[in-house]
Amino acid sequence: MSRPSILNERHLSLGKGILWGGRTIASWAALNLGRRLRKKPPLPSVLTVYVTYRCNLRCRICGIWKQPPDEAHPDLSLDGLETIIADPFFRRVRMINLNGGEPNLRPDLPGIAAMLIRRLPRLRALSVNSNGLPPETTLRNARTIAGLCREKGIRFSVSLSLHGTGRLFDDIVGLPGAYENVMASFSGLKALRRDDPIHLSANCVMTGLNLSELDEMPAWSEREGIPVNFTLGEVRERFNNLDMASAVLTEGDRRKKMVAFLRSLASRKRVYRQHSLRYARLAEMLERDAPRALSCHYFMGGAILGADGHLYYCKKCPSLGNVLERSAREIYFDPENIAFRKNGLEKSICPSCPPNTFNQMEASRDLHKILAFLLFSRR
Repeated sequence: MSRPSILNERHLSLGKGILWGGRTIASWAALNLGRRLRKKPPLPSVLTVYVTYRCNLRCRICGIWKQPPDEAHPDLSLDGLETIIADPFFRRVRMINLNGGEPNLRPDLPGIAAMLIRRLPRLRALSVNSNGLPPETTLRNARTIAGLCREKGIRFSVSLSLHGTGRLFDDIVGLPGAYENVMASFSGLKALRRDDPIHLSANCVMTGLNLSELDEMPAWSEREGIPVNFTLGEVRERFNNLDMASAVLTEGDRRKKMVAFLRSLASRKRVYRQHSLRYARLAEMLERDAPRALSCHYFMGGAILGADGHLYYCKKCPSLGNVLERSAREIYFDPENIAFRKNGLEKSICPSCPPNTFNQMEASRDLHKILAFLLFSRR
């Protein structure tokens, strides 16, 4: 289960960098004060592109692989995608995430990355969420995209899904030998970092299937020198996993155990930095149905472009329309869609949506919350 989001962000530092940087302070003011003056959402500065809905795993927590190919709505071609991205509507995009399905099933993935770098003059970060299979394709594409990003001074990140170790992972993704192959991809990507500054991480989706062995993942992270981003398993129509709810969700005693694990992550501030706050807030949402208390980059200025041309405000938003039929600007700012964004998303859906990312944009807006938690919270 990949996440439409940019997960491989720089960790905060109490002494330097993002936490005290002048640009971050300015961003904090703009994001917190400027938002109140806007009547409409800004043009997107963060864009997730599902380049395909095809997947080569058979996960027990995500059923996207069960969906038959839609012959009437195939994946956007490279030329078709370029025509869409050339729209001035996307001119402010600074961060882009290539997602799926499995992005590396697109033989033209490096070409897509090259086109985005060429077409988006403000682009500063590009990330790929992948399952890492097969390793040969994963590494070949990463090497090419890393070179493209290096030439333009663009931050390149790769996040591979890893929901457990050994046979547990194989069992969750439904493919014998998957763990061995993902580890080969991790090993190869670490080697690539000697020549290119690739920001590498693992994404662990927490569900009822791996709950009993989640404690192994922080230990794996320390051994491998690879940060792990823990996200909460969700049941969504887009994941085609409504019939997998019993495996994905945690209730009763299992929920209590999940809360305890999140609390343990939150207590390790020196390791998880701003994410320790995120884990603490996730624990509160599970423990007492607390509303979401952290920012979301989608709501601040993000969008999702589907593999078939459908446009979304965020991962929990139904399709707003198809850019093959209407312009992205017309769809994004359609009065009916704006009304849904305000009354449907902001008031009804956002409060219960778990914060599964804490990227630079989100951290900039929540800077005061991060500081207060890191300096004063005992959890």
